[in-house]
Amino acid sequence: MVITRCPLDFLHTAPKASTLTIQPDTENAVKDLEDMVNQRVGDPNHDNPFDHQLSSESGGETADDQASELTEEKKEMYREKRSYVMQELLDTEKDYVKDLGLIVEGYMEYLKEHGMPEDLQGKDKIVFGNIHQIYDWHRENFSPEVEKAVWDVDQLGSLFTRYERRLHMYVKYCENKPKSEYIVAEYIEVFEDIRQKLGHRLMLPDLLIKPVQRIMKYQLLLRDIQKYTDRAGEDTKSLKKALEVMCVVPKAANDMMQVGRLQGFDGKITAQGKLLLQDTLLVSEISQGQSQPKFKERRVFLFEQIILFSEMSEKKRGDLSNANYVYKNSIKVNNMALTKQVEGEPLRFMLINKTPVQTVNL
Repeated sequence: MVITRCPLDFLHTAPKASTLTIQPDTENAVKDLEDMVNQRVGDPNHDNPFDHQLSSESGGETADDQASELTEEKKEMYREKRSYVMQELLDTEKDYVKDLGLIVEGYMEYLKEHGMPEDLQGKDKIVFGNIHQIYDWHRENFSPEVEKAVWDVDQLGSLFTRYERRLHMYVKYCENKPKSEYIVAEYIEVFEDIRQKLGHRLMLPDLLIKPVQRIMKYQLLLRDIQKYTDRAGEDTKSLKKALEVMCVVPKAANDMMQVGRLQGFDGKITAQGKLLLQDTLLVSEISQGQSQPKFKERRVFLFEQIILFSEMSEKKRGDLSNANYVYKNSIKVNNMALTKQVEGEPLRFMLINKTPVQTVNL
């Protein structure tokens, strides 16, 4: 799932200058964005803020350092705690496959047998995306292998690294998710009628969010398994590699889900390069001579070629809500300059658009 933050104030001047302000407790978030912008505008002295993410999270001492200090009793305690997490991984994997089955063998099979309502013809592919592919793979391959490997940390770790490419099917699912949400909300009465006929407890939106939740959950479970393995003085190399995979895949999935909510951008998103960062910021556009900026909440997407600014728009239908982002403005990276310090504002930095003919309507 996404955590919405507003760590920055982002100001435009005309010709476009932008200032980002942070609160003291969110300075790290801004440092990430500033470093990434520096890279895009050609500052060679900044490292990628994500290069050492995993190493900083793994803790101080190595397994070898800790092993000499551990008693056998403590080792067994950590192994026992690890076994609880392993059992949770196994149990929730089985429940997850059952939930996917409710969609594929429930809703999708029902619509196949009884036919699609006329105004839903062809939209079922958007509603369900590639969930049939995800279900088949988990049921036939991944879940049985989890059951075999779950009690061996080396095998468990290698399982995730071996299937890294296959796990990227979740990125495709998440990219389609915003469109799916829109259609499901529009035809919720139809799907509610099917739910009642199938005798399901959960509504379709509650089932369709399961793949998003699951791909995030793997990271949390692997992190706990690695933590207890490390504290038990055992080798964690395989688990660290698995955790790297399960940090990259969910981030890519979440990023594409957020990009999928962007509306109104005339350009081609896929032509803007890799999405580097995205977050909710406080944005204010000011003109030359303007003294007091007015801040508004904006979703900002930094790609390799462009930085986009958008406004959140939420539509509600009954108990369901669809959050989307309406495009407001952009700055091409090759037209962008960075000023790291703003006078009197040590926690701000400024982005300047070097194309003065472009107007801003934020």
